[in-house]
Amino acid sequence: MGTKEVICKLKGQFFLSPREEKFLKYLKEELNLPDNVIEEGIRECLKSVNPYLRRNYPIFRCLSKILEIHKLRSLSKARNNHLNWRKVFYRKIDAVKHLLSTQEFKIPKSEEEAEEILRSLEKELFKKLWKELDNVEKKKIVAKYKEVKEENEELFKELVKHELRRIYEIPYLSLYVD
Repeated sequence: MGTKEVICKLKGQFFLSPREEKFLKYLKEELNLPDNVIEEGIRECLKSVNPYLRRNYPIFRCLSKILEIHKLRSLSKARNNHLNWRKVFYRKIDAVKHLLSTQEFKIPKSEEEAEEILRSLEKELFKKLWKELDNVEKKKIVAKYKEVKEENEELFKELVKHELRRIYEIPYLSLYVD
């Protein structure tokens, strides 16, 4: 059974809305998430919603659950492959060092600390890049995702990050995501 069929079955519908179709396309093509992660995330999310309200529940509100499951799967996969987190940490830092204002980085003592440092650097980097982006590009991005911004601020921020990632060719700053 495909992702669309699973969602339709859980929601009790025969088809997805165009917006939901677009969201699924984004998850698969832009974020490169596997179908089984998307299905599991949506299944987990929709199971927490009252069955009478599921039909009208937009699946884009399941994004955080989908990303959480993707991260957990990536973590377990990395741990199974005996990840050399120090090597990955320094590789990720080197990839974005030229974009950051700070050239000094705290040296992590543990894998968890390295992940936390990368997350904080990513936040700092996206804030800096958004400020530096010219107004024409900002307006294009906001116009492109205007309807999403009105409905879900969290999803809008993720989409903006994705656009900045694409423009500046920034890798994901995580030990567990390539």
